[in-house]
Amino acid sequence: MTSSDTLVLDADGARRPSATVAARRRPRLDPLAATASALMVNTGITSVLGMIFWAVASRAYSPRQLGESAALISAMMLLSVVSQLNLAMGISRLLPQVTDRRWRPVAAVYGVTAGVALIVTAGFAVVAPRVSGGFAFLGREPLLALALVVAVVLWNVFALQDAVLAAARWAVAIPIENGLFGVLKIGAMVLLAHGVADRGIFVAWLLAMAVMLFPVNGLIFWKVLPARPGQGDDRRATVLPLADRPRVTKFLAVDYAASLLSQGYTSLVPLLVVAVLGQEANAYFYIAFVIAGAVRAVAESMSTSLVVEGARHEAALASLARRSVLRYAKLAVPGVAVLVIGASLLLRPFGSSYEDRGTTLLRLLLIAAVPQAIVSLYLSVERVRANVGRVLAVEAAVVVLATSGAIIGMGWLGLNGVGLAWLIAQSVVAAVVAPALWRACREVIRP
Repeated sequence: MTSSDTLVLDADGARRPSATVAARRRPRLDPLAATASALMVNTGITSVLGMIFWAVASRAYSPRQLGESAALISAMMLLSVVSQLNLAMGISRLLPQVTDRRWRPVAAVYGVTAGVALIVTAGFAVVAPRVSGGFAFLGREPLLALALVVAVVLWNVFALQDAVLAAARWAVAIPIENGLFGVLKIGAMVLLAHGVADRGIFVAWLLAMAVMLFPVNGLIFWKVLPARPGQGDDRRATVLPLADRPRVTKFLAVDYAASLLSQGYTSLVPLLVVAVLGQEANAYFYIAFVIAGAVRAVAESMSTSLVVEGARHEAALASLARRSVLRYAKLAVPGVAVLVIGASLLLRPFGSSYEDRGTTLLRLLLIAAVPQAIVSLYLSVERVRANVGRVLAVEAAVVVLATSGAIIGMGWLGLNGVGLAWLIAQSVVAAVVAPALWRACREVIRP
């Protein structure tokens, strides 16, 4: 290579590296890995802080109080899933294609989901105490019912803002945001332990959300979303063009149905435990479920990153899927093995009763995270391809197997029966979709 290939004369006569050489020297950050890594860091931070939160709660509150609060938080998340209309996934899949006035669809999503949340949660607060003894306390406390309505509205925005940050390649802000939320939540719960002893867990959650919404959305609307036409995103041919409104509407509607099944049964299982085994049993189940949920979230992080980057570069889907699968196999699977071995140690900070009654359950839920990751990555591939019918079919299969198995398992083995049913459901579905995921890793999508 000659000097003319590597150096150019600047306007002032200075000799500088050419643009080509400078580009070669400049390290490029892989967006797929960057987003996935940020989301995994977020999972680690929120998991640690979540364990601390529930460990403190288990010491400061009775199992009955913790069980009621866990049921209330589960209800909040379930109602949020219903009222979000799965627009978090819509943001991940479609926002990368928007280059101008990106704040408008985000503001519209916030407004629509807030309105739906008000209607759905108000109905739940009226009906639930009349049909379930596990929620009788909600009917006796009107202020608590009102707080639940507010909490669902806030949780919708809290969940959607993370989707916006990830879709806009600002995922690095997510672990900071959720880390602060976790610290605030723990601090508020400690302060409220004596003032509102029965409801301090839930109220702390609500207050921490309210505090964090303002700075995060200030960042989103004033820094993350503003863009000139054509700035930032790579506009390419796509299987789901924004101009094709009927197809976009169908995608969102069918994927919403799938999300109701997926997120719904995740929130429904703790409620089934309340209904069948009672509040105290739910306390033991919920702690194990939260810990295992942190492991499941690793795969969800990679799946979100795969959808976001796949939406930008659909022709590279095979490579993106292959890298996501390999990353999970290298990083997460060994971690799951270690956690399974040390499951009792994970529960020890919560007290001996949690360790005695939850260790086997936790091990089953942790093992189930591996087949569930296969399912999650497969569904991300199909979302990029806009094959939401397949997404719906897979989620329906998991729901039928997991919920029916949980009901049967509780009568047979108690809490451990729920864990076994969860493992069987995820494993059966993973065995069915694994060949399709393997083929997707070798193919190239063609719009």
